[in-house]
Amino acid sequence: MKPADTIINSDCIVTMDDRRRVLRQASLVIIDGCIRDIGPTEELRGRYRPSRVIDASGRVIFPGFVSTHTHLFQTLLKGLGRDKPLLEWLDSSVRRALHLYDEEAIHFAALTGLIEAVRTGTTTITDFQYCHPGRGFDYPVIEAYEKLGVRCVMSKSHTDVSGFPPDVALGYVETEDDYFTELEELCLKYERDELINLSLAPGIIWDHSEEGFRRTRAMADRFGIPITMHLAETEDDDAYALKTWGERAIPFLEKCGVLGRDFVSVHSVHLTDEDVATFKRHDVSVSHCPVANMILASGAAPIPRLVEEGIRISLACDGAASNDSQDMLEVLKATALQHKLTTRDASVVPASQVLEMATRGGAEALLLEKSVGSLEIGKKADLFIYNPARCRSAPVHDPVSALVYSSGPSNIESTMVGGTFVLENGVITGCDESAVLERAQHLASNLVRRAGLSSSQWGQEMTWPVRRVSTD
Repeated sequence: MKPADTIINSDCIVTMDDRRRVLRQASLVIIDGCIRDIGPTEELRGRYRPSRVIDASGRVIFPGFVSTHTHLFQTLLKGLGRDKPLLEWLDSSVRRALHLYDEEAIHFAALTGLIEAVRTGTTTITDFQYCHPGRGFDYPVIEAYEKLGVRCVMSKSHTDVSGFPPDVALGYVETEDDYFTELEELCLKYERDELINLSLAPGIIWDHSEEGFRRTRAMADRFGIPITMHLAETEDDDAYALKTWGERAIPFLEKCGVLGRDFVSVHSVHLTDEDVATFKRHDVSVSHCPVANMILASGAAPIPRLVEEGIRISLACDGAASNDSQDMLEVLKATALQHKLTTRDASVVPASQVLEMATRGGAEALLLEKSVGSLEIGKKADLFIYNPARCRSAPVHDPVSALVYSSGPSNIESTMVGGTFVLENGVITGCDESAVLERAQHLASNLVRRAGLSSSQWGQEMTWPVRRVSTD
């Protein structure tokens, strides 16, 4: 009998492999953080001598979700700037607080967002990190990933803050040269790290010069990492590009050589027929953020059309200041419902397709398909254990349909990354969750007070007192 670290026995494993096999009465064998065998429990029982056996009878094993876009620092700004379109929301929330962040605030914001993500089955998260009131502000975020054991794609972003008005001006204004220098340092530091991956993230079309976009392509090629960028979220992208460069945003990026198999276009709501053809020609991926798009009234991305054209789709929450949660289960349901509504066709974007977007689609977009996105021999043991015996989902007939249409965080019993539980039987393993949430509330309240931000309902200012936060 071969030694093994962990064996998980389950009534059902949804593999998301190339054949989309759903295995009954099956087991996963985990050695050194990877799946080393998978198959019928009776066949595997006599082959391995595990250090630990997990009884997941009555449960379903799914591959962990891969979220391809968020801004974890925004977790401290939940619920602010609501009921406003994109640029008004930015001016009434995020942009007024950026200069007040310190390393502790950004660290606890990241911890809080990651806890919520883990509780909804997410194992890999791309953090589009553009909060840089000083050098080195990516490291407190990375430390949060390491503390909780969540797989990271640190998308270091450059945002041009030089034009911010004096009352919200940042003491440190990152230049393009600063950005590429610090990104190179990160790439060299983490290039062999099992948990921390890197990508480039030019913020939006007006955040780089033409030379900056060309340097982006050169660095992506040098380090073999993806490029991810807000693109076509609103009509403002094309308006700016036309005024500045005399052509629309996507044709301009194509001219700069930015587009390619490694490019992830975030939002992609306002696409022309020419844009769709360009994405298809360059094998571009799309990061779909339906909840944020609806909250900001940006519009509905043409996902059914993109799928029909063979364009790769992944899913994401977006930042908590424009989504108000890091709940990927909510994103799955919103994806299915939004496009049934906009097309008035109940058959589009079925549950199986949504699950593919949330797992394989995300892994492929981030160039991680060899290690995550499905449960197969040789891949990382990134998964979650789904308990159908919860009032939101029960009774369950089809576990995939139940996951997409009738599930919540209470269904996610345990979440594993690289063979280690980051959520086990409902408990976060890497930190004291209650203490983290309490500190995050305190930091958020102080940040909002200092920034002069507030929210009102029925003409009344809504202020929440700082006190201990329950984890129930």
